[in-house]
Amino acid sequence: MATIFDLIEVTYISQHTTYSQANGNLLGVADGAVSSEFDDGEFDERDVFVLDGVAYRIDLIQEPSSSGRFTAADGTNLSFDPQSESNLDVIFLTVSNASETRHFILPSDRYGDLKIAEIRTGELTDVGGSDAALVSTRNDDVSVVCFCAGTKIRLGNGSDIAVEALKIGDDVETLDRGAQTVRWVGGRSVPVTTMLRYPKLRPVFIPSGALGPNVPEHDLYVSPQHRVLVRSRIAGRMFETDEVLIAAKHLVGVNGIRTDQSAWNVTYLHVLLDHHEILLANGAFCESLLLGPQGQRSLGAQTMKEIAHLLSVVRDHPSCHASARPLIQGRRARRLAQRHLRNRKCLCHPGCA
Repeated sequence: MATIFDLIEVTYISQHTTYSQANGNLLGVADGAVSSEFDDGEFDERDVFVLDGVAYRIDLIQEPSSSGRFTAADGTNLSFDPQSESNLDVIFLTVSNASETRHFILPSDRYGDLKIAEIRTGELTDVGGSDAALVSTRNDDVSVVCFCAGTKIRLGNGSDIAVEALKIGDDVETLDRGAQTVRWVGGRSVPVTTMLRYPKLRPVFIPSGALGPNVPEHDLYVSPQHRVLVRSRIAGRMFETDEVLIAAKHLVGVNGIRTDQSAWNVTYLHVLLDHHEILLANGAFCESLLLGPQGQRSLGAQTMKEIAHLLSVVRDHPSCHASARPLIQGRRARRLAQRHLRNRKCLCHPGCA
């Protein structure tokens, strides 16, 4: 039995097409297609494989007849070109069973780990002889960027940068202290198998304008526990301060904010500064990493060792544990969200009352 990894699922296969999550046609990455028919290193039409316990038959295999590209999360373009069918860089599979048809783009192992922001196809053609060879037996870290790709963080100079492109030493704009230096950036990938087992790990989708007029400026994905700033008179009446931080999961149901049930692989990124700060992400106010006891537990011991190596005082420095705004949790947070919904008031905007 052979196992094939890193099948990038798309909604359809077409030439001269740009696939991305923003376009809605890039679904995610599936791992572990198993079949005894892959043992010869070739994919043949009518081969059957099992993926997540479900059997599928390969109906169509296509290959590039002109150049295309993978665009990584950092903006790097990796091309795929027409090649011999005995050793292709990428193949396009259409598979089906009695109840569904699925479409996959399968890169060879030569690309290694690859966080995909976008795929662009050129001309495509059916493979000759209805078979093709491609090496994809190594489980590389291939994932579709969700939380990070396209999420723009405001830099200290006023420009925006994708959060996955942030580096230690970059300056980001903060609400309270102006430009602050990035001390550490780290990530965690959550595969679909884990999200199916633990639905509470699914990202929260905040559509543009859900928090206030043009806030966020573009659709935003955050982890359920990631806190966003609520700024309103309702907050002032409830908590004696107009500005509080609330986990995104407590805002679900307000103004189109919802749990993203379509996500496959998700990468959550953390940005650590000298203090807990409020950043601009896609034009919305969101927190940086709060390195309190809960944050340290979620990062794990190994990651904390990495951070401690970079910042020897990080565990004990008071600034790492002090929150930028009051943290409203549980029932009180949900009640605040419902009062905004009921009274049709903005969640966060200087002009909202």
